[in-house]
Amino acid sequence: MKKLLFVSLCVLMMVLAATSLTAQNSRDRWKYDDYFPNDYFSKDPTDYRLHVHVGEVIYYMRLADVTPLFEEKQGAGDTLLRLNYIPKFAHPLFIQVRRHHGQIRLEWQKGAATRGHITYSMYMEPTDTGYVDATEKKYYGNSWEKGILDSGGRALTWDEWNRIQQILTDIDFVHYKHVNGCWGFRTPFLLEYADQKKTVAHYTECPDEAKEERLAKLMVSLVNPQYEDMVVYSVNKKNGIIKPQYPGGEAVCKQFVETFVRYPDDALRDMEEFTARVDVIIEKDGSVGYVRDVSWPKSPYGFSDELIRVVKTMPKWKPAIRKGDTVRCYAHITHKFTLPKKIRPQYGNPILETQRDKKRWEDIEACHRKLLQNPLDDEAILWMGKYYYWEYLLEHEPVKTPTGMDSSYYENDWETFYDRTPVVIHPGDSALKYFYKVLEMNPTAGTILHLYLPVLQLEQQLHRTHNPLAELPFDTVEDVHFPFTYFINWPEDSILDAAQDYYIDASAWSSFFWVEYFSEVLTKMKEPVLFNDSLHGDEATFRFSFFPSFDPPVSFRVVKNKSKVTLYWKILLTKYDPNSWKEISSTVKEGHRKMTAAQYEQLLQYMEKIRLDELPRSYYVNMTDGAQWVIERKTEQGFKAYFTNVTGKNIQQVYSFLVKLSGEKLEYVKEY
Repeated sequence: MKKLLFVSLCVLMMVLAATSLTAQNSRDRWKYDDYFPNDYFSKDPTDYRLHVHVGEVIYYMRLADVTPLFEEKQGAGDTLLRLNYIPKFAHPLFIQVRRHHGQIRLEWQKGAATRGHITYSMYMEPTDTGYVDATEKKYYGNSWEKGILDSGGRALTWDEWNRIQQILTDIDFVHYKHVNGCWGFRTPFLLEYADQKKTVAHYTECPDEAKEERLAKLMVSLVNPQYEDMVVYSVNKKNGIIKPQYPGGEAVCKQFVETFVRYPDDALRDMEEFTARVDVIIEKDGSVGYVRDVSWPKSPYGFSDELIRVVKTMPKWKPAIRKGDTVRCYAHITHKFTLPKKIRPQYGNPILETQRDKKRWEDIEACHRKLLQNPLDDEAILWMGKYYYWEYLLEHEPVKTPTGMDSSYYENDWETFYDRTPVVIHPGDSALKYFYKVLEMNPTAGTILHLYLPVLQLEQQLHRTHNPLAELPFDTVEDVHFPFTYFINWPEDSILDAAQDYYIDASAWSSFFWVEYFSEVLTKMKEPVLFNDSLHGDEATFRFSFFPSFDPPVSFRVVKNKSKVTLYWKILLTKYDPNSWKEISSTVKEGHRKMTAAQYEQLLQYMEKIRLDELPRSYYVNMTDGAQWVIERKTEQGFKAYFTNVTGKNIQQVYSFLVKLSGEKLEYVKEY
């Protein structure tokens, strides 16, 4: 019995909790920023569009700092009537008439914010049980500028007030339902009325001509008769409007757009296609008025701007007709930007295209599809940049003599492969664009290894000035013994060859990778940085570093200060975990001794044989052994270093000489 009672009590508590939660959701489901009571315009949570549209109007009221009417308390004999008139793509108009202590005053303001499209997640989000408030408002296609374009106020005459009162009495506005569910007018009216007894509001997008539209027109005319033309109609089955007509019909309108529209250069470069859509206000005289982009999703390539430009140059239309009178009305124009056929290679023609053409185009298209699904796919972005880069190199590559392997691979197409144009246009611009994006998204050492030279090459050849590499904190001498780019063998004129594939250039790879390793080892040895050291007169410093694959690294430093010459040597001894091969600890074995004048002179003779000044900054050959030699010299005239993984007799002679002077048993240095 106790068990049954306990179960019943638990069930009752769950029911009460669910009821409380449902009630809370009901109270909180539709909030209008305290402008109106909850669920004022609709108690149906599925009335999705209504709540969005009303919320949109209230947002504009907030921009204009309109005071919520339900918060005001009217005194005896006081009356306040307000019209919130917010046409689409035009400036909102707020008018209020207040009677207070026998005085009647008209006030208005014309807002600076224009009304465009707002996504339907503005005030609510779907859940399993319906819709709840959304804290994030998502807008697009709007001008959210606060401010007032026009405002003013004046006293109303009793005659003007009586005309307003007469209409209120005729239409019995205070007993109106809160909302008229007719859609399609797209120029919402929000009428509010308050006296001592009651505060009411009415929202509609299709005001009745004999009722609320009659009242609205009177209030607008009291402010400025010119404002009556703010109404813009849209064609639907109920309002009986004859839609505006382009001279010659829709086919001629389409032909006009296709004739004068220009494909955006950036879109051609990146092979982007897009369907642009605009709404146009056709004025009473048929001229093209306001034009607004309503495309969704948006495109960064300027498709909509180009369509708007062409639409604004259109001749006059035949205006819309409503009950025999011309009216302002919306027209909708759509244009699909499709890549010209000449941009796409025509496969299957062995004279014009090659198998490589087709393969490259398919690779680019595959990346393009990935980026449409995920614009932040860093792998697809990198490959797109590489494909464009290699097409750019093709533009500048001289005609080659095909080899037998090329002939067999491309069969009958190899001749055109060696003398052809890229399968895309603007490949260099596109490559640079994607490389910039890669560097922005993933500025790791690996990225920089591959992109440093290609980016500089493209910037030089395309005369670009923006270099995101300069914004990355890797090319510095603060905590490294060499700048990261030091061992790159730059051309004498510093101009990178337009046809050279620097993406696979070993010089850059070795520079970035080995500089980091050299700095790490020399730092553990507590060796000074020679690159930015200051020397004077005949002072000089030489350093000879050896980084073997399986033996301790060694560094010899010869310092000449006036007539004194000293040899320093350091050996880095590191212990590793035999299981994980991780470093456990490291110690430095070091020593120093004076060098005689004869010994120093011998060293200079060895250096003369090496001809350090004539050597490039690096000479790196891909091979299995990872031993590296680095020679540095710092004098008052400057700094020079040489790095190689392939030593010769003259270099080996110097290292053997220094090992002998140190007295250390470093046979692996002499015998390597």
